[in-house]
Amino acid sequence: MRIDETHRPWLWFSIALLAVSTAIYVPYANMTTPAGSTAIGLTFGVIALGFMVFAALLAVRKRYRIIRIGSARVWMKAHLWLGTLALPMVLFHAAFHARGLLAFILMTLTFIVVFSGIYGAYLQHTLPTRMFREVPYETIYDQIGVIREQLIAEARQHATNVTQMLAPARGPGATVTMTLVEIPEYSAEVASFDRFFESRVEPYLRADGKDSRSMDLRHRANAEREFEDYRKLFPSTAWQPISALEEICNEKRQLDHQVRLHHWLHGWLLIHLPISAALLLLAFIHAVVALHY
Repeated sequence: MRIDETHRPWLWFSIALLAVSTAIYVPYANMTTPAGSTAIGLTFGVIALGFMVFAALLAVRKRYRIIRIGSARVWMKAHLWLGTLALPMVLFHAAFHARGLLAFILMTLTFIVVFSGIYGAYLQHTLPTRMFREVPYETIYDQIGVIREQLIAEARQHATNVTQMLAPARGPGATVTMTLVEIPEYSAEVASFDRFFESRVEPYLRADGKDSRSMDLRHRANAEREFEDYRKLFPSTAWQPISALEEICNEKRQLDHQVRLHHWLHGWLLIHLPISAALLLLAFIHAVVALHY
């Protein structure tokens, strides 16, 4: 969800509601001792709980898409803005004091839920543009494993081609099975390239993003230097497959970056969702206990 001009009505609504609430709370706090048990305090509490319940209903709307009450975009905007407004309503309800352990827990969870939601909205607003700019090879996330296996197969073929490209230089009788190892002046270089591919290139292509962090080919400058060194060792006839290998490493690097951005884009939900559920449950318990006693 991008924060664009369509959010402007929600922004003005939030400012207006916050201004009205503040205008009510300030004289109320000056004329009496504010507390959650007063009429005004209870009103703020009911509004805060209502915003929390509405924000939680987004999960129901997503899970049961057959429920066509408003568009998904409207629900997302309401979830963001009303969920954020729950925090000042909670503060007004509690008169900016957490009286008791449950109240302290509720206020702490409210801060965590609201700020994690704001952080998630920021990520959803910025990361798609960043991914478009930084990951030209962006693919479907669920297909990244398949793409990685395809890159490995292509890389092995290009590595084989490196040792075969100069075979015709041996003369008219050369066969396609000849390799550079058979050419004395290139035998040491080819052996070095084979070790480079087997010990560094292929393991890098096989590693997922987390495992590849310690590999030097993860850094573009290191990879460019390595492949340029091998282009200097071999004649121009072998440059094309070496460059193709370099491009495959570059594509793998972008796939890893896409995975990292994907984890950032969705990882905040691991905090936001369970704490939101805990907050809603404890808020209902707090309401029942407060009204009962």
